[in-house]
Amino acid sequence: MSDEMEDSFKVRVKHAINGSYRPCMRRALQSVALYEADRCLANRYPTLRPFQKKIALYCTAVDLLKTIDCLTDDQRQEIMFRTTTSKEALGPDLAWRKLKKVQKELTDNLLPAIEKLMNEKGNSSKSHNEICDMLVEKLYGEPKDSKPRSWSWEFNHVTALMIVRIYYRGLDLDPEVFVATAPRVVEVPGTKPVNMRKAAGLETAELSVDDRRAMLKEVIDHTAVLKEFEGVIPEEELAKRKRALYAALPPVPPPVAKKAKVAAEGAEEETLEEV
Repeated sequence: MSDEMEDSFKVRVKHAINGSYRPCMRRALQSVALYEADRCLANRYPTLRPFQKKIALYCTAVDLLKTIDCLTDDQRQEIMFRTTTSKEALGPDLAWRKLKKVQKELTDNLLPAIEKLMNEKGNSSKSHNEICDMLVEKLYGEPKDSKPRSWSWEFNHVTALMIVRIYYRGLDLDPEVFVATAPRVVEVPGTKPVNMRKAAGLETAELSVDDRRAMLKEVIDHTAVLKEFEGVIPEEELAKRKRALYAALPPVPPPVAKKAKVAAEGAEEETLEEV
């Protein structure tokens, strides 16, 4: 049996997005990836300390997105952004907080709202997805300025509903849902690192001032050369090369105050066990 016929995380996610990614789906897919990573790690959590859980959760979510073959590498990276404006990766700490927020949204808001709809007269024969569609319409309310609801509204405003569509049937988890399996066992440090983001592979060793200047000069030199070819090579190719140069710029050095804060936070002892 082919992978596309077997029930799996990849199959259900591709079905949920109709086999094609759009930027409006970013936060919904981020929520789904974190939810599935949490399922994958459920049996491992008892052996992990709080900081280890966060690192394992984030890295597993990233690994899971790599299994969705209709996504490009850039799209996978975008999905795990903190915001599209900053283009900064979510990181272990924020990933854990986002997961808890999503779980609270499910238990406190979405599932109670679905239960209410299921109990309304005439809805007993409705399918799970029909109830979800009804919830979206109810949350949207009256059409604004007589304009119908955009298909993307659900992804932008009810980001956790994709989890309900994928994993639930009514108010309960789908009894036939696939077994959660992490793509790999994420190795976690034995002691809490000073920099959690670096421990998750998000930050490399800090460049020296000379290295930064050398990288910057190389980019500037290449940009000057490209300018000489304006009108000679196609604009699309020129823009592509300029984007590549922009991506090659050295990272902005962190402020001294930020460095001190990161070091101080890493030095603190964990006195409270997080849920």
